[in-house]
Amino acid sequence: MAVTALLLLSATSYAEDLPAESFTLDEVVVTATRTEKTTKDVPSAVQVITKQTIEEQGAQTLDDVLRYATGIQLTRNGNASGRSAVSIRGFDSRFSMILIDGKRLSSEIDQNYELDRIPLETIERVEIVRGPVSSLYGTEALGGVINIITKKSKTQAFTLDVGSGWYTNGHNGKDRYSFAYDSGEIGKFSIQVSGSQVENDALFKSSGLTFEPYGTRKNINTTIDYRLSGSETLSFSKGYTEEATYEFVKPASVVIKARDYVERDENALSYTKKEQDSELFLRFYRSVMDKSLDQYNASTQALANWVRAKRTINAYEGRFTQTLNRQHRLTFGAEYRPETFRGTAVDTKEGYFTVVHPSGQTKTGSTAHLNYSAAYLQDEWNVDGRLLAVISMRYDDSNKFESNLSPKLGLTYKLTDAARLKMNVAQGFRSPTPNQLYQQAPTQKGNPNLKSETSHSYDISIEQDWAKSTGKLTFFNNDVSDMIDLVTTSGSNKEYQNISKASIKGVEAEYTRLLSDRLSWSNSYTYLDAVNGATNERLQNRARHVLTSGLSYHNPQGFTANLQAQTFGSYLASPGGEKSYSLWNLAMSQKLSDHHKLRIGIDNIFNKTDEDIPTLGTYIHGSVQYSF
Repeated sequence: MAVTALLLLSATSYAEDLPAESFTLDEVVVTATRTEKTTKDVPSAVQVITKQTIEEQGAQTLDDVLRYATGIQLTRNGNASGRSAVSIRGFDSRFSMILIDGKRLSSEIDQNYELDRIPLETIERVEIVRGPVSSLYGTEALGGVINIITKKSKTQAFTLDVGSGWYTNGHNGKDRYSFAYDSGEIGKFSIQVSGSQVENDALFKSSGLTFEPYGTRKNINTTIDYRLSGSETLSFSKGYTEEATYEFVKPASVVIKARDYVERDENALSYTKKEQDSELFLRFYRSVMDKSLDQYNASTQALANWVRAKRTINAYEGRFTQTLNRQHRLTFGAEYRPETFRGTAVDTKEGYFTVVHPSGQTKTGSTAHLNYSAAYLQDEWNVDGRLLAVISMRYDDSNKFESNLSPKLGLTYKLTDAARLKMNVAQGFRSPTPNQLYQQAPTQKGNPNLKSETSHSYDISIEQDWAKSTGKLTFFNNDVSDMIDLVTTSGSNKEYQNISKASIKGVEAEYTRLLSDRLSWSNSYTYLDAVNGATNERLQNRARHVLTSGLSYHNPQGFTANLQAQTFGSYLASPGGEKSYSLWNLAMSQKLSDHHKLRIGIDNIFNKTDEDIPTLGTYIHGSVQYSF
């Protein structure tokens, strides 16, 4: 909702620079239904964050892009590595699916690792669907889906961006270098190339542990589009990511210095045929991640442990949409996804191999072959002029788990031309990971008999538009069964088991107002009641109350300012207990010429410090952008 008003405001200020479709109130999303649908019509709770908003808020990572989104909390566990974890509607990060143009990534067990790895150079927008979408996307989408949509080639352009940041207490922050090139349409071809490098120094807590991993992250991406005809497009994309980071952690009684080296290679080939009343989409993509983790005793520098792992995803998918008549638009899709996981920390009883460490140590690893197949069907049924029903169902099967049927019903009822009532009822699931199934650590064991985690969810909301403002109020409820957790079996030995259940419910309120042709005001509030269903204890690292309020200003001379305040009430930190606090952030940009732009940001203006949350004080960052 906040983005809608910002788009209208941008149209007033920059009408000469932006295409007409960029400043319409009726935004179009594709993630919620896999078809183009306006945000007003789609029943699911959705939010769109545009490229323009990302730049105005001074975002440097996906973490920054998501931090003001309704229903999303970005938290850090004070005992863990310090990586931000994304939580949608109170679900752990493992229940939140992150996609790039609808593609899965060969990633870690938890998606929070991706918040630092996904580049922003070619993002057109980020679409967020809150609530389960397993009926279209299968496993992992219990909490919701975050889909990064990359931009399509339009006109020839080149952009170079150089930025840096530092804390007011003297610590260095991140240095960032990025570029993006767009060839525009050259006959039937268009080419886009982008890349970036981010470097950050070590930031230590009083305990001697690091605030977050530090080191270097690099990526380069290329997309080539070939227009076979006016309605057909063939696309090829390739991406490469390299990450070398270090961190000091304390998993047990000894402080460990960990070196994490990750390479990821991605390739995709797709065919799209889009006609007036139908669309055919076919794609094959491959994503491979190699991970090397070395852990050293921080005091003696002796090698304490090391792990080698490789995950390979090969995905074949197809989707066909046909408008039958004024009432029905059908979408049928299918997917076959064979995955291979090789690791030295798992024992799958098959595919054994030996790895030699540079120190001379050797380890034996094993291989897991996980083959997933699925088919789904969706009907967008315009019952009459006021009621839209979106009915979808997906069947998932694999060679390792029981099959799952995931239905969803979404309704949008137009009370008036300016008011809408929406409701969703859905089931979701998440299959166990290779680590949960096959892990063989000294005191931590996998369990090949694990069942999938499942959820039953519903939400209901009411939306209202006024002349210069919009509002929305939503209630949501999720009951999760067969949650997987580590259980002590004897002494210090633990095993993954299906033992837990959770109840996660809450309220989301959104309000946006256009104060003038240059100034807009956006607000959101989330109340969250997330408890362990077995013990009735609150789930940790979540706030019960989150209030976000922001002002966005533009003028015709190319100056923008964005002030955001966030208040977190009754945040249950682990460790640290309950805390309540507020953070204020300011981002400004000034167009210096037709080719130059200066951006400056101040995060945590009032210098909040707390190692349990954790926050390290005021952070100032800036960048200079050159484009032509």
